[in-house]
Amino acid sequence: MLTEQQVSHFNTFGFLIFRQLFSPDELKTISAEFEHTLTSAYRHDPFDGTRRHWVRTMGAETPFFASLLEDPRFCEPTEQLYGEDALGIVSDANRYVGHTRWHPDHSANPAEDCYGIKFAYYLEPVGAENGALRLIPGSHKNPLHDDLRENLDKFELKICDVPAYVCKSEPGDVVAFDMRCWHASWGGASDRRMCTVVYYKNPESPEEEAATRRRAGNSVKEPNNSGLPFSIHRDIMTHWITNHEGNEKRQRWIDRERELGFLDYLQA
Repeated sequence: MLTEQQVSHFNTFGFLIFRQLFSPDELKTISAEFEHTLTSAYRHDPFDGTRRHWVRTMGAETPFFASLLEDPRFCEPTEQLYGEDALGIVSDANRYVGHTRWHPDHSANPAEDCYGIKFAYYLEPVGAENGALRLIPGSHKNPLHDDLRENLDKFELKICDVPAYVCKSEPGDVVAFDMRCWHASWGGASDRRMCTVVYYKNPESPEEEAATRRRAGNSVKEPNNSGLPFSIHRDIMTHWITNHEGNEKRQRWIDRERELGFLDYLQA
């Protein structure tokens, strides 16, 4: 559970860092599942360092990854910050290439977009010069969020010259940030292994629900943008929504996400 100070820090700055959340044995499992699933998913297009590889890690081949959405280390802080009915959305694995431009994952206007929390963790040490996550504190809120959208490009600054907090981390550390925060990375290697666990706030008002449904409609593009055959995404998500373990929390997520349209693409 988060302390009162941690909750205040997150609400004010938009992020928290949890040091050594994973044990050495868990990191070995994560690394093994990471390599297996990405190599298997992209056997038609092996990684050559020129473009990002991404895959959901919620299928039968990645049981530890798939368990993380329901892991109390992730879902309990989320429920403190976004409500006990927050929705588990995705666990994934990425091989990143080069810099990542400044961007937010979601708008700061809840009538335009849904919002939530992303837990990010790297499998190698990262710092200011080799791809660590950079966050602009407080940019999950307006007016700063929209000021950055309007003016950031006008500054003509390199990614590394924008005032920001550099989330230096070691394997085992996890950075949690509000997805409305502006973030980027600088100087990353051509095989920067980073994984995430993502939750969305369950919409309450009609405006929030409409915004969440728009996000769900746009999410159908993700599989097409990954370069993977659609059958791989479908098999992974079919395994997850089958919920063989009968987990009540997961079933609640599945039912609500189906209602909101997040699973519609599986019918394609």
